[in-house]
Amino acid sequence: MRLPFRHSSIRFRLLLASTAVQIVLLTLLLANSVRLMNNAASASLETLVSQNASMLHAMAVSYGDQQRYGELEDILGELLSDSNEGLVYVRIVAPNSRTLLRAGMPEMRHLPAPSIADEGALEDISANKIIHVRRPLLLPRNEIGFLQFGVSVSILAAARKAIIEQGAIISLVEIALTFVLLSAIGYLLTHNLGRLLAGSKAIADGHFNHRLPANGNDELAVLARHFNIMATTLQQRIGEIEDTAKRLKSSEERYALAMRGANDGLWDWDIPGRTIYFSDRSCEILGLPPGSLPSDPEGILPFLHPDEVDAYKEKVLAHLNGVTSQFMLEHRVRQPDGSYRWVLTRGVAQRDARGRAVRMAGSIGDIHLRKRAEQRLIHDALHDGLTGLPNRALFIEHVTRAIGQQRRDERYRFAVLTINIERFSLVNDSYGHAVGDELLRRAAEHIVATVREGDVAARVGGDQFAVLLNGVSDSTEALRVAEALVELPAFAPPSGEGTLHPYCRVGVAMSDMERDDAEALLRDADNALHKARRSESSPVEFFHRSMHAQAVRSLKLEADLRTALRESGLTVHYQPIVSLADRRIASFEALVRWPHPTQGLLPPNEFIPLAETLDLIHDLGMQVLAMTCRDIAAWRQADPQGAPARVAVNLSARQLSRPQLAEELLAVIDENGLPHGAVRFEITESVLAHPGGPAARTLHRLRDAGVQILIDDFGTGYSTLSYLHTIPCDQVKLDGSFVRSITVDERLRAIVARSIELAHDLGMTVVAECIETEDQALLLRDMGCNFGQGYLFARPMDADRTLNLLKNKMPLGA
Repeated sequence: MRLPFRHSSIRFRLLLASTAVQIVLLTLLLANSVRLMNNAASASLETLVSQNASMLHAMAVSYGDQQRYGELEDILGELLSDSNEGLVYVRIVAPNSRTLLRAGMPEMRHLPAPSIADEGALEDISANKIIHVRRPLLLPRNEIGFLQFGVSVSILAAARKAIIEQGAIISLVEIALTFVLLSAIGYLLTHNLGRLLAGSKAIADGHFNHRLPANGNDELAVLARHFNIMATTLQQRIGEIEDTAKRLKSSEERYALAMRGANDGLWDWDIPGRTIYFSDRSCEILGLPPGSLPSDPEGILPFLHPDEVDAYKEKVLAHLNGVTSQFMLEHRVRQPDGSYRWVLTRGVAQRDARGRAVRMAGSIGDIHLRKRAEQRLIHDALHDGLTGLPNRALFIEHVTRAIGQQRRDERYRFAVLTINIERFSLVNDSYGHAVGDELLRRAAEHIVATVREGDVAARVGGDQFAVLLNGVSDSTEALRVAEALVELPAFAPPSGEGTLHPYCRVGVAMSDMERDDAEALLRDADNALHKARRSESSPVEFFHRSMHAQAVRSLKLEADLRTALRESGLTVHYQPIVSLADRRIASFEALVRWPHPTQGLLPPNEFIPLAETLDLIHDLGMQVLAMTCRDIAAWRQADPQGAPARVAVNLSARQLSRPQLAEELLAVIDENGLPHGAVRFEITESVLAHPGGPAARTLHRLRDAGVQILIDDFGTGYSTLSYLHTIPCDQVKLDGSFVRSITVDERLRAIVARSIELAHDLGMTVVAECIETEDQALLLRDMGCNFGQGYLFARPMDADRTLNLLKNKMPLGA
């Protein structure tokens, strides 16, 4: 149903205001009535309490002096037996809490706490509320007890509730009647106003011939007649305006054409009259009030940037003399606050018959945002967004300039430093990228504060910075600056987890007359940095030419290693592990070798660390396992009657971080048709430092599948004893550092002997590595060591020689 009024109509607002006033007044009246009623009820209640208190006190004293509490209890009991209003119970209690008199409400066993009704508060009284009153009482022998009685106020509360409800109903009825009455009055008052509103809307919509009925002589009828007169006059004026608009249209087209030729502010220079006009927009661009620019042609010069006044004059004169077809210049103008704003001033001169400029007009365009954006883009292209330092491209430009200066002055020397924050990735992983970014900013501030004036600091990589030391006397001065850069200021991360003490490694490359390539200098400093990162003694290293050769060799070796892995260019050699008791072969260890096409057979220490760095170690390890399994299968086929050979394959710590490693390893063994017991896996002791990680779960899965686990390099690096009992392990291998000195160091012999006993107690066998002499072998056998491995027995050999060794079945090293 459509309502006869809207929320914004006069009628609605009149009804809303009057209803609100009625609600407020009636609410105040009702609240005042309730307050007066409460006061009267409170007074009545106080009177009732006081009367009962006086009466009961007198009776208690009178009967109590004669010790006749029984008679008084009978009297009060008959009085209160059927009482539902007024006095409902009475109790007299001695000082020792003994009840002397009990009348009314026999079911009440414990006296309730006194109420506050005797102070006049009736807000919380309900229909069955009882007011509990307690008064002190003087008992015989001057003992002080108390008198407590209860007064029911149910009738009083019911009367109060009825009065409030009736008052609320009367108020609601009055509000409803007022609403109906005002609705009728509002309709009569606003009916004609609605017509006037409809007429105004018709005029606004362009219906100028709309007229209102003007019946009667009241104010609204007079207003309607005046509206009709206004509509007639407006209709006439509209016709005149339309005619004027037609005449102005051609003028507006000419003005629009002029505005399209101008950019924002306009200016017009009368050259013979030596006056110039600036539009209001021109003044606005300069931050000035309209019309405040002087009419003198040179009056604009004080507003130009001092560095650009001469260029401005030259451009204007060149155009006036006919050298250029148009005057155009990007320059800065001074603002009232002293800052400068970029503008583009353009203009074209009008010439007389003799070619002299007599008038020149043009525009002033605001290009400040565009110039700022261009400058910002240039800055961002050459600077690091996080630290604000120059980036690699700008740093190379500075180094190139330094090389050029060295060519002009042979005595000039400089140095390039590369700086790397040590263990930065650990900070990022432990505290998050926000703390890592803060560390980079602090490092940049420290570097800028440390280098000398005229030096250039830059961020050239993730956590790597570079410094150009201009004008150093010798390497000692460069070393002094580099050492000052090593230790960064400590700071506490926002998490509050301790304080970080970051430090850096620095590589230094000194300039010389032979090198003229900035990239090469930075590369040389980076090579020195790599050496510093590997150094345990010095955080600062200087570049020398052997480093470059080593770096080139490493890069070549990296490419060759990738090719070898892709084309299966690695081989596996096998070193026997013999029983020290009878010197017979018990098993083998698979050792990877790389037959390099130009460098010959490379041992593992030449390329295994590189594979770890390049994250190729898993691919390498899986190739070694596959080749080992194929060799074992070939041995079994060539010598089916021989004892099955077991081979141990090394697993790296990086491999053991793979969640599905166990399934991958077992799949390779199964593909070659080998029992799981034919292959054993060796792990380094460092894996035991994380007994709850994925490595431990992988080892358990392999052990459950029937694969034996060996601990290599036992006794080095980590405290193995705290984890040894939790790791699934079948055999431990004593590190060669123990074996080499075991014959001359008594304390070392004691350690080795106890380690062997511990392994046996845990149900493991022991292998001693790097046995080279007979004395070592005999001593280890006497200590109870089970197996031995080393050059005393055999060197690592290829698969064919290993098969021949298996077929001979001869003791080794005897």
